Amino acid sequence: MANLSLSRQFLRRRDARRRLKCSAVVECRGISRKIEIVDFSTAGLRLDGVTGLAAGDHVQIVLVPDLHVEGVIAWSVWHKAGVTLSQPLAERDAVYMYLADQAAMIEQARTRAVIALAQQYATRAQQPDTD
Repeated sequence: MANLSLSRQFLRRRDARRRLKCSAVVECRGISRKIEIVDFSTAGLRLDGVTGLAAGDHVQIVLVPDLHVEGVIAWSVWHKAGVTLSQPLAERDAVYMYLADQAAMIEQARTRAVIALAQQYATRAQQPDTD
């Protein structure tokens, strides 16, 4: 049981992740594929839509033409993969700021949706029951 606990602790991420939905292109061995970044931290990215890549593959993730980051596939399961960045991102890095802006847009959309649902619920609660 101690080994299981130790392995979980080893695998646990040490940095905060931010959710987002951001299209990008992954390049590996001269082949480019469109993927989606679904979360990020200063140390890595989680990708969706990944095919043909395996743990240990060196990749370049292109966000927009002049904005990219390099890393290594840490794990790959089905169409999902985790990338450990070659160089951790600082909060002032252009890549970090771009991803943070994308994450903020997702969070704002989520907040607006929750507010709209709450308003609909409140409106229904104020209407008299006609049954």
